[in-house]
Amino acid sequence: MSWLFRVLDIETIPDESVWMPGPRTYKLAPAETLYGIQLQVAGIEAVEPFPPPQAHRVVAVSYVDVVFDPTTEPRYRFDKCYTECRWAADPMGADLEEAKLLRTFAAAMESPDQPQIHLVTWNGRTFDLPVISMRSLRHKIPCRWYYAEKNVRYRYSPEGHCDLMDELSDYGASRQMKLGDFCRVIGLPGKTDMSGDKVLDQYQLAVKSPADEAEAIRARVARYCLQDTVQTALAFLRTRYHFGKIGAASHDASLATFQDSPSVCDALAIDWTKLVLSC
Repeated sequence: MSWLFRVLDIETIPDESVWMPGPRTYKLAPAETLYGIQLQVAGIEAVEPFPPPQAHRVVAVSYVDVVFDPTTEPRYRFDKCYTECRWAADPMGADLEEAKLLRTFAAAMESPDQPQIHLVTWNGRTFDLPVISMRSLRHKIPCRWYYAEKNVRYRYSPEGHCDLMDELSDYGASRQMKLGDFCRVIGLPGKTDMSGDKVLDQYQLAVKSPADEAEAIRARVARYCLQDTVQTALAFLRTRYHFGKIGAASHDASLATFQDSPSVCDALAIDWTKLVLSC
């Protein structure tokens, strides 16, 4: 019997039509120093309120499927990946594009011809899944896959949904890490020329650009979303070794299935020698 681990990531922009932002808050900005010399005194820095789940419009969805079969070697193997970015400048068009993204994802989660799906995310319990659920609610898209099995939502079990960030921090007992930081720890490149906080800027640039430039920007966001998903999938594989679930040779055999994928290699430049464990 095999299982399917679906490694998921989304990109979003704010949707203030369903949310009234509260007032800004403020924090102390540290003094800037260089070689022990203070260049700038401490000051006050404004912090914009972060939108709740229902106020994040989904503009990109990406996932990497990893098949697990305990009867074969390697036990974990890359299967396929998917990424798509959709958006529009006007509110009606933006709703239509987001709904298409979410319906496509819901259909992929409900497909009857695939093994049991276990989701893998980085901070997905706090962000990605609540956003998908609330935005699907807005667009009248059922999320049976999210609510039918309690382990998808139960925090302290990796069954159904493994939130790697939460798991690696012992569910909040230690300080949580950003995905890019963890990736660099294990030899992955981490964030490259994009990050999630730049997606809104890319969207605003795209809606003002000619069609060919706008398409290139959209493709860039889709590729960035896939980069995060690929690295989360490789981080998941590394933790299977770290937790003692597979040996070094099995890990490296699984790693080779990613390295052999043109889709993975096109998405991100990886120095695979940094990831290999066995001699």
